[in-house]
Amino acid sequence: MTPLLAVEDLSVTIGQGGFLSRLLDPRPLPGFNIIDGVTLALMPGETLGLVGESGSGKTTLARTILGLVKAAAGRIAFDDHEVRTSVDFRAMRRRSAMMFQDPVASLSPRLRIGTLLTEPLVIQGVAVPDRRATAKTLLAQVGLPASFVDRFPHELSGGQARRVGVARALSVKPRLLLADEPTAGLDVSVQGDVLNLIAELKRDLGFAAMIVTHNLAVIRHVSDRLAIMYLGRLVETGPTQDVFDAPMHPYTATLIQSEPVPDPRRRRADLAIRGEIPSVFRRPPGCEFHTRCPIAQPRCRTEAPAYRHMPGERTVRCHFPLETGGQEREAFSRASPNHRGNRHDQMEHRPA
Repeated sequence: MTPLLAVEDLSVTIGQGGFLSRLLDPRPLPGFNIIDGVTLALMPGETLGLVGESGSGKTTLARTILGLVKAAAGRIAFDDHEVRTSVDFRAMRRRSAMMFQDPVASLSPRLRIGTLLTEPLVIQGVAVPDRRATAKTLLAQVGLPASFVDRFPHELSGGQARRVGVARALSVKPRLLLADEPTAGLDVSVQGDVLNLIAELKRDLGFAAMIVTHNLAVIRHVSDRLAIMYLGRLVETGPTQDVFDAPMHPYTATLIQSEPVPDPRRRRADLAIRGEIPSVFRRPPGCEFHTRCPIAQPRCRTEAPAYRHMPGERTVRCHFPLETGGQEREAFSRASPNHRGNRHDQMEHRPA
């Protein structure tokens, strides 16, 4: 099957210094890759979870795919057509949509919800005989009452604003939906409602979805595959359940261990990843994760790892992947400060 979206060796470069520094010294400065050599594919009707810490480049990658950020190198193909120019991106946007992280800030405060919902259709040149009726249909699709057409964005709760964002994105009947942190700032119960809504609409309408998030817990039950991102590079990809059952990259394993266990008899141990994510302006040599990796070897500090294709449609970018039962996984279990034997031993029991 041909992928709906194919990204190959995609890189995004930003320059160094601000306006004043360039004014004082106009000589060009070297650029820095904030996205570096990313390759991924999204099949029709599939949901891909793009996961990583803040600053890992997830949002930048999503914006680059839609042409909102310019790529320095690489290839983007949508529906088996290569996207090269602004004209190509405009054609791609007619069949794709993006949900932004802040649902209220992405809606004009001066326009009513009915106008905001049909605005993408007008921009794309789609004839809308009755904008009010179309808006009511879109509201019903996301479980909101028709009376919301006359409301303003500031009159909505966070969950309602997020549903309006879903309806607005789906107004153009996209084949691809890119959702940037769709559960950010929402209560846990509302997070589940929003993700379930996207999953139900995806099944009904047949679009593919890329969900950008830092929260593995909320993405687990709605994504078909995961792509784990660290410092602008993908470090692991694979089917969601396989990645959770047997993570191959130490970064992925640490993220999964940091997921809270819903057991009131247990209290959290020290599960945070040690250290801060490095800056792309000072990218560590070799493997970029070696500064925080509990099992880093001398080779990791000097030699950048290549992508390795593993069984079960898995890829990992690591010199010493944590294969099931391998010496590396045992070493990780012993060395990681985030590990307490096995999955259910990560938490210490409260005293009786």
